[in-house]
Amino acid sequence: MMNYNELVAMLMALADNDGKTFKAGKPVAYKSGWQVATHGYETTDAKVAAVFIQTMGDCGVWLSNGIYYIDSSKRVNTKREAVAIGIQHNQQSVLCWRNMKLTWLA
Repeated sequence: MMNYNELVAMLMALADNDGKTFKAGKPVAYKSGWQVATHGYETTDAKVAAVFIQTMGDCGVWLSNGIYYIDSSKRVNTKREAVAIGIQHNQQSVLCWRNMKLTWLA
């Protein structure tokens, strides 16, 4: 798990429309598979976002127009599985790790 202050600094350094994925509270990147979210939270405060990340452990966060979106998420092997989970949880998209592109669900 990342140190709280380091996590807050990392979040504050995100550019608009940038993000990170965390496994067990540590930043992670994969070379294959798909990332899909199940539920999440929103905040404009990096400190609050850091608490969510530390609490959730496995999650993704992105910053858009001053809002941190923190989603509980997991990596799955296939696009079919990611899309099914995403639709079940009313998600807008899933991420392909191989090319870092989104597949939009809506």
